[in-house]
Amino acid sequence: MSRYNPESLYAVKGSQFEAIDLPKIKEIRGKDWMSYGTDNLFPQQLIELYDSSAIHHTAVDSISDAIYGEGIKYYGDEYVNTKGETINDVYKKIALDYALYNGYAVNVIYNKEGSRITDIYHVPFADVRSGKINEDGEVDEYYYSVNWANTRKYKPVSYKSFDPTDNKSDNASQIYYCYNYTPGNMVYPLPAYVGALNDISLDARVSRFHNANISNGLAPSMMIQFRNGIPDDEARRDIYREITETFSGESNAGRAFISFSEPGKEMQVTPIENANDDYYITLEERITSRILTAHRISSPLLVGLRVGSGGLGSNKEEIETAYGHFEGTVVDNKRSKIVTTFGYLLKLSGLNVKIEVEPSAIIKTEDTIETIVDTNETTQE
Repeated sequence: MSRYNPESLYAVKGSQFEAIDLPKIKEIRGKDWMSYGTDNLFPQQLIELYDSSAIHHTAVDSISDAIYGEGIKYYGDEYVNTKGETINDVYKKIALDYALYNGYAVNVIYNKEGSRITDIYHVPFADVRSGKINEDGEVDEYYYSVNWANTRKYKPVSYKSFDPTDNKSDNASQIYYCYNYTPGNMVYPLPAYVGALNDISLDARVSRFHNANISNGLAPSMMIQFRNGIPDDEARRDIYREITETFSGESNAGRAFISFSEPGKEMQVTPIENANDDYYITLEERITSRILTAHRISSPLLVGLRVGSGGLGSNKEEIETAYGHFEGTVVDNKRSKIVTTFGYLLKLSGLNVKIEVEPSAIIKTEDTIETIVDTNETTQE
């Protein structure tokens, strides 16, 4: 069937409305790595959801920013690799990966003697796959590829899994793969918001629907029926093209529709009733509520959504209370996991100190702003 045939517009595939399934983690014959979801691309699916849902994107960024806070105290500006990245540079990337995937990965490189880590590089979590589990239930190696959808062109590279006791020669470059424990999954994590994956996908689809509805006028909002015979395929295409070019899109709103016809051959236009505004408002509220619940964000104010008629300033106490709850139930646990594990790597690199993070001030007071200004002026002087 021609792709220009109007009849094909409404031939919708059922697969477009399938729910998102949890990833199946399994061995694939002929592959050295464990498969991570459908086509081994579950992390890439999480990136797509992150990029396409506004409320989810904001929630992930809010958690990541809270984990990072003001950065690592005292030692955050120390360099950790030959690219000139600091501890805070790497820590910030790790914080985002942990908020999005519930895990992070870094490449550690030891000196020739194997006595100290000389370089620590952040590795995008989505680009790493676990090797198969050995007889002791451990993973001996990890695989890295910049494009797991095309491993023929971008061949996965094997790295020794982190092992400070076997780190010389070919094993000097290792991958440290850290993730939060998920019952039933031995080598890969599930994101903390896994229960809302379908709601996140729905949020993105609703947004695309409204965009297409405004841009194309294809809700559909009316059915046009011609009663003067059935034209050939080419004529139907021409009629369809002329109508859509004339009346579709936001710039064509409000145009008059004029028809000339003989009695009994009048063009019949039948309005198609679509869902009313209340339906979409209720749907949007439900989606937002479920996404924030999955992220354990108790107040929409924490992601910049205003509650009631007042501005954010009038909700200062609620913001502070909600953020305290957010820090205690969500951020502290994630930050503690990262600081403990990342701190261990820093210790092996020679920084044998306690790593602490300065939490963010959720509401900048005048005293805080003055302190920042004074510090900048002192630095400039």
